[in-house]
Amino acid sequence: MKQNENVIYLVDLFKGNDLEKGIGDEEGKLIFDKLVFFIDHKPQYKIFYISIKDVVFDASFAREALVRLAKHYRKKKGICLLDADMEMLRLNLLAPVLSLDQPMPYYSGGVFDHIKTDKIGVPSKTNLPIFKFVFDNGTTSASEVAEHFDHKVNNASTKLKSLYEEGFLLRTEDKSDSGGVEYQYYAIK
Repeated sequence: MKQNENVIYLVDLFKGNDLEKGIGDEEGKLIFDKLVFFIDHKPQYKIFYISIKDVVFDASFAREALVRLAKHYRKKKGICLLDADMEMLRLNLLAPVLSLDQPMPYYSGGVFDHIKTDKIGVPSKTNLPIFKFVFDNGTTSASEVAEHFDHKVNNASTKLKSLYEEGFLLRTEDKSDSGGVEYQYYAIK
């Protein structure tokens, strides 16, 4: 799943810019630009992993560098954090997730989750089972979701599109058997 060419180590960007900690908007914007440059030069990847191991940052930095990056690529590429073991860093990501209305997936100790509080930062209660289904199955279509949950295809399609629009899923276009377009959805994981 995670390959070195699409994994970015934030600590390396800090060292390359003489930063010890990510403090404030300006440092966040500096790192944002470096991350965009890296991602734009690797068009073959749809999901990028940013390791936050061995770094410290505040909420302003997190907003400008990490959450804004995920929002910048929303519906085009996925951003997922790795090594998000420090609760303090996850808390520093919470306010930016809320203010930018942008989901931020992460791994901590090999366990996947989203930066969240109550109903913010995660799929809605009605869409959560569909998100979990897509997460567990890799890629899926509206017809597969409809069959699994005993929904009508247009209802499943609406729910998948909502998860896509909200930044929880990515999608690719396929041709359906009928000759039309069918989307294949996959989780940012």
